[in-house]
Amino acid sequence: MLDYTKFKKKFDAITLPDGTVLHLLMPKKKTLEKLMSLGKIGEDEDAVDEMYDTAAEILSNNMQKKHFAADEVENMFDTEELGALFEEYSEFVSGIKSDPN
Repeated sequence: MLDYTKFKKKFDAITLPDGTVLHLLMPKKKTLEKLMSLGKIGEDEDAVDEMYDTAAEILSNNMQKKHFAADEVENMFDTEELGALFEEYSEFVSGIKSDPN
């Protein structure tokens, strides 16, 4: 029997610039769709805002229940660091999909 109260979730541990360790969980459908669409967006101001909004959603989906706003993420990461976050998280999500055990 599948018991979701005892379901062990997989996570990706990351360390933020201030030394805080977060355990990021798998994304919900909406966040996954936003992450997948990032490669298709242009280079205007709305695209940059969308990147930081998506990063805030990713970071807020953590085992510690810590919430992040897009402006917090903007102050925390430059665009190069943001790209590294998306790359790491995408590899985590892809790895779980390709190895569900």
